Amino acid sequence: MNCYCCSGKQFNECCQPLIAGEKAAKNSVELMRSRYSAYCCKKIDYIFQTYHPEQHATNTKTQISEFANTVHFVGLTIINGVEQTDPDTVSFNAHYLLDNKLETLSECSRFVFSGVWYYYDGAITSNKSVGIGRNDDCPCGSGRKFKKCFTHLASGAKLG
Repeated sequence: MNCYCCSGKQFNECCQPLIAGEKAAKNSVELMRSRYSAYCCKKIDYIFQTYHPEQHATNTKTQISEFANTVHFVGLTIINGVEQTDPDTVSFNAHYLLDNKLETLSECSRFVFSGVWYYYDGAITSNKSVGIGRNDDCPCGSGRKFKKCFTHLASGAKLG
């Protein structure tokens, strides 16, 4: 299965070993990708553990779980990749479905290295929602109509 993070790699060779705790992220981009995949898989403990410990009081497992279980992620675009000039920041767009609308979360995230990489916080830019009709092409890129697409359902969401 292709990795949720849109890297083009297989999940078991990309984000799964990080989420399973078998290896640590080599850089902030790898951690960002694995956190996105963890949201898709609803691996709340991993997301919480990869927050910098100073952020645990303001980012609880309950809050993480509510967000992960409310939205359905369909794509990730890294804006500044491995060639980034600042290894402590990653800019990305995370695309997700919510109430039959395509939402885009644009964020410039800050990461901290303290023995391992941690997500610290991020500056979010708001984007306009895009409504999706039942007969529109699915935004997951499957080429199917939204009402008949099951390709993007790997994250477990049920669509109406």
